[in-house]
Amino acid sequence: MSASSRMNWQCSRYAGCLTRFFDAVWIRAPVGSGGFSSVGGGWMEGAMNNERVRQPAVAGMFYPKESKALRAMVEGLLEQAPTVANEPLAMIVPHAGFIYSGLTAAHAYKGLVRAPATAPRRVFLLGPSHRVWLDGASVGDYDAYLTPLGRIPVDREGVECLARRPDVSRDEEPHRLEHSLETQLPFLQVTLVNFRIVPIVYGEISGGHLADLLEACVKPGDLIVISTDLSHYHPYDEARRLDGISNQAILARDPRSIAGCEACGRIGVGAMLETARRRRWRPVLADLRNSGDTAGDRNRVVGYASYLFHADVGTADHAPASPPVGGGSAPGGVAPAVLSGEAPGLPELVRAHLTASLEGRSGLSAERLIEESPELARQGACFVTLTRRGALRGCIGSLVAHRPLAEDLLENGLSAALRDPRFAPLTAAELAGTEIEVSLLTPPEPFPYRDAADLLARLKPGVHGVILSKQGRRATFLPQVWEQLPDPVAFLGQLCRKAGLDGDSWREGARIQVYTVEKRLEKGRKG
Repeated sequence: MSASSRMNWQCSRYAGCLTRFFDAVWIRAPVGSGGFSSVGGGWMEGAMNNERVRQPAVAGMFYPKESKALRAMVEGLLEQAPTVANEPLAMIVPHAGFIYSGLTAAHAYKGLVRAPATAPRRVFLLGPSHRVWLDGASVGDYDAYLTPLGRIPVDREGVECLARRPDVSRDEEPHRLEHSLETQLPFLQVTLVNFRIVPIVYGEISGGHLADLLEACVKPGDLIVISTDLSHYHPYDEARRLDGISNQAILARDPRSIAGCEACGRIGVGAMLETARRRRWRPVLADLRNSGDTAGDRNRVVGYASYLFHADVGTADHAPASPPVGGGSAPGGVAPAVLSGEAPGLPELVRAHLTASLEGRSGLSAERLIEESPELARQGACFVTLTRRGALRGCIGSLVAHRPLAEDLLENGLSAALRDPRFAPLTAAELAGTEIEVSLLTPPEPFPYRDAADLLARLKPGVHGVILSKQGRRATFLPQVWEQLPDPVAFLGQLCRKAGLDGDSWREGARIQVYTVEKRLEKGRKG
């Protein structure tokens, strides 16, 4: 491709995106005549000790150039966003001026937890090149990025890992004026606080190849942030329709469908969806709106959405089914009246679904179940546990309600039988001798504690299910696990190991949430 044709490709693909955001924000926050060298009263800095520092390109345009004003704006946006129950493994966020897309971004960043200064989080930050034609991807050659809130170190190990791969360069030009990465940094500085970045600007590259690059270099505990906006310059109603198509593709983890959408970062989104499919991460919509909902007119709008990625399904290692503990659901959980006293019960529904599915027939329909039992339309989270001769045979579930209970029940039942990575798929011949238990979870609640001793003293063995999150890793034990691990120190140590952490990681900096369960056993079967 000639230089001329490359430039024409670049303008036709990205110029509209730039015009919208730069024009809009210049009107709201004009750049002073002093230029960037004097932005923020002297916070701009050059290389120190021979450091190569990427200077801000859109401070004063996309977001305030003064550090106090910027921090206040970001904190204000985060305060408006709802609480996020679980820290994400990855996220998709928009990159327009903060007055347009900042609140949507805040819906995702609200889920991040401050990383310890002794263990900063590594963030793989991906955005499309808007200003420079780029063949492949670039990680730049910087030691740090700078914003009005301070210096952000670049993770050299991550950069070196990617730079060794085909189609990845160290070209700094795609980074120099690129806003898709820069607009994420203030949110990370306010939420994570302690982190390093692996900055990736991409151009002509396939989503599958980009996913392969992430697969090669992303380690447990790393955070992946994908920067993109959705549709561009359509009337409000048409934009909502187009963004709805993109939303469906993302929630379905469908890289092929997203490739046909208008999102400027669709290649990065496609890579994220492919990564999610490989790692069994599930996207959850955090917010969806457009500039007509925030600070613009509704004649020509730009769409924004944010998504959080969590483990697709949870697994819980615990003892065989036992009589119910805890005495029912906590407020806000799935009511004990769900199919109470009715036949078939929840485990019986799972058995009927598995019987048909394992015999090659169509299983139960969630829609039909909801028609027959409207209470199953309520969003609910459940675990399905399979045991044979007293030994665990499969256990898959959801920690947070994100779909109708009927759908959650059937999907988790099938996953426990066929997709638990610890076991071979269950066969139709095995099903008859398999016990089925359904645990209904109450919504996880934060469990603040002063120190390790306070945590040990306040946990309730046999009652609390525990979710432990740290450095992007997460694991849970159902309350039944206390039967095998009654000592809180041993319980928390094994939970850390399940999450891939050191056994003592719970003692400092871990985020703890608790929940309770209501267990349902099959009627007439030995429990």
